[in-house]
Amino acid sequence: MTALLHLTELSVTYPRQAEPALDAVSLDIAPGEKLAIIGESGSGKSTLALALAGLLPRGARLSGNITWPSLGRSARAGADFGMVFQDPGASLNPVLRIGEQVAEAAQRHLGLDWEKAGILALELLGRVRIPDPELAMRAYPHQFSGGQRQRIAIAAAIAARPRLLIADEATSALDVLVQAEIVALFRDLCAADGMALILITHDIALAASLADRIAVMHQARLVELAPALQLVETPQADYTRHLLGTHIDLTDTPRIGRTVP
Repeated sequence: MTALLHLTELSVTYPRQAEPALDAVSLDIAPGEKLAIIGESGSGKSTLALALAGLLPRGARLSGNITWPSLGRSARAGADFGMVFQDPGASLNPVLRIGEQVAEAAQRHLGLDWEKAGILALELLGRVRIPDPELAMRAYPHQFSGGQRQRIAIAAAIAARPRLLIADEATSALDVLVQAEIVALFRDLCAADGMALILITHDIALAASLADRIAVMHQARLVELAPALQLVETPQADYTRHLLGTHIDLTDTPRIGRTVP
């Protein structure tokens, strides 16, 4: 199968920082695959997400290659891939109605007129399980809970039917029950649309409950990459064994465990 995304020796260095924030990372992501990238704060996992999305801060130096073999061209942000961040406030405008924000994403990337974009926005709010989508269309972000705002951000991110969704710590600010709901939503959306998912997280138990494969980052390097069950049962890297050692039985369902410090 032709890879959706291919990374070769990807490295990132920030100004006035001697050590790289990302150090020669190479991996492939298949169409429809759910890949979790885990590691502690500063491991390079969020830098990897920003590099993929073309959102590195000014002055950052990027080397290596990012290619999209199954597209046969460069990927377009918002159209070919969507982003969901830890804080939905980073992507939701507090002074615009929810319907406008989701519809605007559909209009921009699909070329729909406002009427058709609004119809799609209403459908998307229903898909991400926002109660009373018609009422929600006229509401503002502050009128929703944190978990509901994250669902709305997901609706906007998938408005153009992207091939890949990148979720950067998208569940870490939510309580355990809401985290489980968002993870279930990611699973359902990927299954329904054939969309690939990159889940950036510090929580190996959450990753194991969702991902097909898990990539483990440590000190800016990729130290292990394996199918989720294989990595949990027979980890190869010392650092992976350390992460697993901070959790209780990862094979239990629904997901359980403590957050890695």
